[in-house]
Amino acid sequence: MKNIVLSLLTLFTCTSTFAIEVFYSPENISQFSCKISRAIKKKYPKLTKRKLRKNVMRILREEIDQWVDAYPIPAGISFPRYLERITGIPGFPMDRSEYYLQNAFILFGNPELKLVQKSKNYFSSFIHLARTKYIQYLNGEIQEFKLREESDLLIQLEEHLPSIANNTFPYLDQNGRQIRQEGEVKKERDRFYLAIGNTSHKKYDQFIYESQRYNHFSSSLFLWLLKQSDFSVTPEMLFDKALIIYQDPFVALGVISWIFSGDALTVNRRTSSVISYKMVKLVEGHDIAGYQYHFWGYLTQSIIGNRIRVATLAYLYERLYQRDIPDWKVDVISLKLGRQVRKNLSRPDRCP
Repeated sequence: MKNIVLSLLTLFTCTSTFAIEVFYSPENISQFSCKISRAIKKKYPKLTKRKLRKNVMRILREEIDQWVDAYPIPAGISFPRYLERITGIPGFPMDRSEYYLQNAFILFGNPELKLVQKSKNYFSSFIHLARTKYIQYLNGEIQEFKLREESDLLIQLEEHLPSIANNTFPYLDQNGRQIRQEGEVKKERDRFYLAIGNTSHKKYDQFIYESQRYNHFSSSLFLWLLKQSDFSVTPEMLFDKALIIYQDPFVALGVISWIFSGDALTVNRRTSSVISYKMVKLVEGHDIAGYQYHFWGYLTQSIIGNRIRVATLAYLYERLYQRDIPDWKVDVISLKLGRQVRKNLSRPDRCP
């Protein structure tokens, strides 16, 4: 009975029937799932799905969870620990640490974050530049802008690199006050600060240091993406390039997810998202950065075995509450892709 209920729930939440055109076909899903699973089998021939989940979740709980609360995420409401042990569910609707699942993927494949291809920290420079310009825009110092349309963006990033040296993220003015949006704000909690996260949190310095390490680690792929033409890069092309740079499929998936989460969530998608526009379109719609962020993030969730829970949350929140059909359709695509990757790992004959 339990299996029947779960099957019906999955069918209900992962079936998309609304009139939004989907550009990523079932054939794409099948081919890409084989590419990912073959890369995993080649690198980790004896790895089981159970072992993968166990090790990734251990990394998440032991190495990452300690600093994620310094960056508050509204959806990160957690069960008490004793309920976690009884239910087997680490949080509801999702533990905050699970928003950093991509980081656990990276550490699973590269615990020391050792770079094969060296790069300056361009990704952190991008984040700091985008937030700085957004503050200036809110304060009326510059006109509304779109970073993706600025022809000298790479030069700006080069010039901005000294601002984030030594894994720092400066956010104070010359008088030691936080740089922030001035003027009238309807609710003080909505005021925009240059700083990311809760600066008074006891783990804030650690959060900044760790985040900057991942930004630096991800910069090689970010820089490659930045140089591509708009809407020219397929998911398969990006995964192949990430494999060349990082030489591990889990690291590749983690870095890609980390980059697109930064592109979508760091500032304002209208003004500041850049590299999401380098990717081919997955579905019909305008939230380009949001679709890429969802696609890669939900893929890691599905590969790790969280598909049913995440599919239910996506249906309730995006389909019913937000009525964001394109977002939901991207989630469906990604969860199907992850499910096929898991099936392929169990049956390598599916991808000769």
